[in-house]
Amino acid sequence: MSNWLPNSLLCVSLVLASSWAWAGGTKTHELDDFDAFDDGEVEGAAIERSGTITRGYASERAELEHSSAFSCLTDGKQAWVGTADKATIQAVDLRGGTPAAKQLVELEGVVVSAMTRLPGGDLIAAVLPGGKLVRVSKKGEVSDFAELPDVGQIWAIVPHKGKLLIGTGPKGALWSLGTDGKNAKIVLDVPEKDILSVLTIGDEILVGTSPKSRLYKVDSELEGVLLHEFQGDEVRALALSGTWLVAAVNEFEERSVSSRVALTKQLSRSSLTGEKPTDNNTTRSRANADAELWAVDLGQKRDLLRTQDAAWDKWFAKKSQYFIDLLALDDSGTVLAASSEGGKIYRARGRRDVSVVADLEERQATSMCLTDAGDVLATASDGAAVYALSQTPAKTARWVSEVLDAEHPARYGSFALRGEGKLELRVRTGPTSEVDDRWSAWKPVKLARDNDELRGAADIPRRRYMQVEVKLADADASLRSITAFYAPENLPPLIDKIEISSQSFGSDDDSEPDADIAIKWTVDARDGDSLLYDAHVRAAGGGDDEWVKLNTAGPLAKSETKLDLDTLADGIYEVRVIATDEPSNGAGSARRDELVSAPFVIDRSRPTLSNVTHAGGRVTGVAKDQGSYVHDVAFSIDGADFRAASASDGLFDSSSEKFELALPDDLGPGPHRVVVRARDARGNLETVAIKVGG
Repeated sequence: MSNWLPNSLLCVSLVLASSWAWAGGTKTHELDDFDAFDDGEVEGAAIERSGTITRGYASERAELEHSSAFSCLTDGKQAWVGTADKATIQAVDLRGGTPAAKQLVELEGVVVSAMTRLPGGDLIAAVLPGGKLVRVSKKGEVSDFAELPDVGQIWAIVPHKGKLLIGTGPKGALWSLGTDGKNAKIVLDVPEKDILSVLTIGDEILVGTSPKSRLYKVDSELEGVLLHEFQGDEVRALALSGTWLVAAVNEFEERSVSSRVALTKQLSRSSLTGEKPTDNNTTRSRANADAELWAVDLGQKRDLLRTQDAAWDKWFAKKSQYFIDLLALDDSGTVLAASSEGGKIYRARGRRDVSVVADLEERQATSMCLTDAGDVLATASDGAAVYALSQTPAKTARWVSEVLDAEHPARYGSFALRGEGKLELRVRTGPTSEVDDRWSAWKPVKLARDNDELRGAADIPRRRYMQVEVKLADADASLRSITAFYAPENLPPLIDKIEISSQSFGSDDDSEPDADIAIKWTVDARDGDSLLYDAHVRAAGGGDDEWVKLNTAGPLAKSETKLDLDTLADGIYEVRVIATDEPSNGAGSARRDELVSAPFVIDRSRPTLSNVTHAGGRVTGVAKDQGSYVHDVAFSIDGADFRAASASDGLFDSSSEKFELALPDDLGPGPHRVVVRARDARGNLETVAIKVGG
């Protein structure tokens, strides 16, 4: 079974260009790794960790008349599927290749959560909620088998050495039960609420728990032995493949979410009791989580102590989903993981060998079983179905990208594919992020060989969103990359505002402010284009021919410049800024925007000082300014620091101010030099010196 999926899946890289159609630039969306391709969908194809897409394996689907299929059990060419909402057991006949399902029985409850088969052929089934186990004959006759006290949910039933091991919640108990339904007893009691997974390795028993993701081993003590604790909220499933022990670990976004809550959301319910709600509240239908696959090599002797002291490898991790089931495919370290997102089933054979091997039509892959022929039976939820996945190559194989966003309506150009064999390409566009009847129909793109590429173009509607589909049209076909060229509609930049900085100074500054002032503007490119700017100045209200360019050395790359006030006469001015997206779109297709600032004053004229006289230990005078108002008056005696003078009316608030100052009483005899300084609101200074005393 180690060759259940091909090793020849080749690397896929999708590059999609985005730039605006009738503009000159080109932008790209890149899908060039496993995660990017995994965002799309496959049918009959496989995606390997390296980003390879080739023909995958065939699947046959049988739809069930229920909302969810949750559990499965196989025995030769016969299989059974447990459903949810209506807790039924469906008998599945696998002999014809295509699974054929027929209802065997409907049980009381919401979910058939686990099943096993007794040696005589009867089924034992657990139904949530509750701790009741029922016996179902081959004819669908139901009888009570056992009821476990204080049990709210049964998650796993595993035969072991003539007994049945039952993983339960919400009290974290592992029960042992005879195959006759008698001698029920607790063999493990852990602090966690739920025992979700049970795995036997020879005589040993391992369990995985929730809400703490712990791995325990059953021993003679009731509390067992803690082998390992993962970072997460649950060990949802365990599998043994060869010497590798593999654990599916989920971490939920909401720490209060339990497996029961996640299942409740999965079934679009508010609880597992009562009737299913009739509203369309889809927020209940998904628990947000991140999923990881961890593995440890137990060695040839399958030494469980290695779970404690050997290194655990993270084989695989996915965001925004959780793993629901694990299945060991062989004895060489190969497992399958069923995901809650997109109906995906992943195959892992070590941390560097991970593939998408199935993409079910329904939203969730819920359980998997291995048939005697080595095929896989998988169940799906959100539209119940059962799939038979075989080793036979799929008759058709295709990959469909996720919906790709050009951010604006776009014109689409040529497509270039790299790969082997016969490849067929179709594209479609639409105005919405989800495909609906407003989208165009799929349109084939005729491809022709051009060196090592297949190239072609199609006339498709100019819409914001696009999807591509690549079909592998022969058995040897493989896809390595696809590049789709397009040009999104070019939006002009938008200048929001222009800020002219005022000259800054402090009352204790002894010099005038710098003659340069900063001009800054805020601009939105709107479509990510690179921008260039021109800045101009003119007297307020002047004509278009009076603008004088400030950036004479060439366009500005930054949204700021400086203005030298000494180059302009006093007056009222305004600044104009022009923004262009020419660097991204070329001169012929560039768009532009311009904005004129609010008027601002340039005042470099200094104030005047007059009638500065000294009498009776006081100095008085008049300070005037033509362009603004008198900001402050100060004085200095004999070269000492300047000290503030006072406005005669108590305020410096006009263009003409009388001022006075009192000389210090301790001013010594002899002549003294008093310098009076006036400053206007623009920081311009004027000084006058007088002699006092002597």
